[in-house]
Amino acid sequence: QNQLLSPGGSVVAACSGGPDSLALLHVFLRLRAVYDLDLICAHFEHGIRGAASLADADFVADFCQQHAVAFRLGAADVPVWAKRHHQSLETAARTLRYQFLTQVKETMGAARILTAHHADDQAETVLMHLLRGTGSEGLMGMCVVRGAIARPFLSVTRAEIESYCARHGLQPRQDATNAVLDCTRNRLRLELLPELRTTYNP
Repeated sequence: QNQLLSPGGSVVAACSGGPDSLALLHVFLRLRAVYDLDLICAHFEHGIRGAASLADADFVADFCQQHAVAFRLGAADVPVWAKRHHQSLETAARTLRYQFLTQVKETMGAARILTAHHADDQAETVLMHLLRGTGSEGLMGMCVVRGAIARPFLSVTRAEIESYCARHGLQPRQDATNAVLDCTRNRLRLELLPELRTTYNP
């Protein structure tokens, strides 16, 4: 429907090791033979969560080794970079992650970068734009395809992804920082969206 893939091409799947991106990598493992894809997995280690972050990188590397997937690792000290450039951790991490993904894409000659953004992420993004003030483009949120970035899961919910992981025996890593009310997106996910769902309109 969205013409995300061309048979015989190369794609870079961004994988943190969490439920969303591990499901994405697993789906494209299943599609690899169907589309004759050269599948590359890229993992970016942010240097934010110490040993847990390093364990995430090892987990993704091991998963790729078990499934014969090319693996590329990038790393940076995001807290130091964020302080130097006067950015939030979230913004700095996103900037450096996409720089790394773009570098992997260009080095490997890939056609697309695949990310695991899903419908819940889209709701958070639109609400964030709305609360900060936005025009119609901001209300539209993320696109399934924008430039080299493709988001195959954008119409899939977090609950569906977690169900997929359980059904296929995947045991993703869990990022404890997702449960901390330290940034706007987390507060939207943990406080505002549940309130809107239960009190106003599920």
